[in-house]
Amino acid sequence: MKKEQLKTNFYEAVNGAWLEKAQIPGDQPSVSAFLELHLGIEKTLMALTKKWEQDPSDLNDNLKKFIKLYHMTTDFKQRETLGSKPFDAVLKRIQSLKSIHDLEAAFKDFALESVEMPFSFSVMQDFMNSNNQVLYFGAANLFLPDTSYYHDEAKKKQLLDLFTMTTKQVLSLYGFKAGEVDTLIEEALAFDALLVPVTKSSVEKADYVKMYNPYDKKAVLDRTKTFDLIKQAEALVQQDVDQLIITNPDFIEAFETIINEAHFKWIQSWMIVSNALKFAENLSDELRVAGGAFRRALSGTKEAQSKEKAAFYQAYNRFDQVVGLYYGETFFGPTAKADVATMVHEMIGVYQERIASNTWLKDETKDKAIKKLSSLSVQVGYPDELPPYYDRFEVKGYEAGSDLIQERLTMNRIIQQHQFSKYNQKPNKNIWSMPASMVNAYYSPTNNQIVFPAAILQEPYYSLKQSASENYGGIGAVMAHEISHAFDNNGAKFDETGSLNNWWTESDLKAFKQKAKDMIALFDGVETGFGPCDGTLTVSENIADSGGLRCALEASKKHDDHNYDDFFKNWARVWRVKSSTEYSQLLLKVDVHGPAILRANMQLSNVEEFQDYYQISSSDKMYLPKDKMVSIW
Repeated sequence: MKKEQLKTNFYEAVNGAWLEKAQIPGDQPSVSAFLELHLGIEKTLMALTKKWEQDPSDLNDNLKKFIKLYHMTTDFKQRETLGSKPFDAVLKRIQSLKSIHDLEAAFKDFALESVEMPFSFSVMQDFMNSNNQVLYFGAANLFLPDTSYYHDEAKKKQLLDLFTMTTKQVLSLYGFKAGEVDTLIEEALAFDALLVPVTKSSVEKADYVKMYNPYDKKAVLDRTKTFDLIKQAEALVQQDVDQLIITNPDFIEAFETIINEAHFKWIQSWMIVSNALKFAENLSDELRVAGGAFRRALSGTKEAQSKEKAAFYQAYNRFDQVVGLYYGETFFGPTAKADVATMVHEMIGVYQERIASNTWLKDETKDKAIKKLSSLSVQVGYPDELPPYYDRFEVKGYEAGSDLIQERLTMNRIIQQHQFSKYNQKPNKNIWSMPASMVNAYYSPTNNQIVFPAAILQEPYYSLKQSASENYGGIGAVMAHEISHAFDNNGAKFDETGSLNNWWTESDLKAFKQKAKDMIALFDGVETGFGPCDGTLTVSENIADSGGLRCALEASKKHDDHNYDDFFKNWARVWRVKSSTEYSQLLLKVDVHGPAILRANMQLSNVEEFQDYYQISSSDKMYLPKDKMVSIW
């Protein structure tokens, strides 16, 4: 690697050899540092599952249920014999509906079984009072991944033609006749078109505080005379409901013009198509492969997963936290858990120092920010407890006359009953929203909590074989990134208890909003090789990347053996990715994270120490003038 390359495109200089050699797996749209870890864990878990299958005697009850379900998912002969027949349990109930009134009568059971419907309820923490859980209401997703695709006529036609072609094959495999298939798709697309004008774009959804729109009981009833939403809500939570949080007011305001008897046939066809696609993975292998064809085409994935891998995931996805806990305890353990927790608290300490020495905040706001930081809950490695619904699962098996769709509907019912029972209850903040075996990390604004699953705590993010500076440029920056989410354009609106509450002085909030606008401008329209970056869509993650990078660098500099080169190069290394063109273009539309090349290059250009260390001058492509740099945290 020549030093001059580092000044031109640091990301490619560091990752060039990897980018040349890296092969995108046939069943993936991309390969990355994240995915390489994921594939290693996948291999470990699949080998473990085969071993457990041979002798499950030492397993706990929930792992034994996982193995029993795995027996079902891997019994390909039985799945072929059953064909599409298990889907009749859903299909016949949808086909028996004759009116909106019938849909009302069936709504509760469909909702508990997670059957796709045009709208749904969910229980989540109340943004205004994070110690309570309330009922949210929203419309179903569109067939295409973002509203922007519907506003570009050429792209819309291309993708809906592709959707039509792939869905025709699926419905034909279910046994629908050609005329029925055409009608079902035509009517399903007609209903999808009704939802487009009242659906938020990915950019709008990225400002998730705007999803919080309380409507009292009367306001809901006034707008939904064709379908009694309050009655359905009360049936699900089994108590009185005096308000709903509407995630998209446009939908509730237009509710009666969309959900009515004139559109019932379209709604019914939409439900048949949506559920035929959803449940295809639980049927014959031919249906599973056909059911995923549209998603694969959208992301440029060349082939479906092997049936063995897909069967593993069909069982694992039902018991992911159970398997994840075993993974965390076995491959990570309490010693590493304590070590990493210490590192997180060190990062919090550095963050606290940076806020205390911040030059653009008043002391009053600094005190509130430090209070939020000191209240931050840290969870590392694996959770202390699992959701209680696993204990209620019971896998019956083919021998008892069951099949994969019956098992799925029964488990969905148990999960949803548990979810709806949380209405008006204090949340259990020990429950994680991802398994310990997932290569990821997250910040929860309503819990004011950061979670680092065991799976991400590996090379190149973290390793005892790496220098301390490399670890700070990897996992240290990821940790500080998640801490930064407490102070990004969304997280900054929540206080130390996790409730929506403005703790800023008016002038500081104005300054912060201006800095957020500057971050948008820094990234907006920058070319990635696959199209321009959307600065507004990616602003929260760009703020978190920037804060995470600066905080981790500060932590690394405190050590006698700090090495700038190690730090900066590992920062670039952890973002390495090679993707299909289709997937790269899709992410530019829907992903709130900045494109990998900009996460590496733009964030580094935006740091003075990087410019100074590599002696970047105005003639270098990695140069960014100091007056254009955006420093927030």
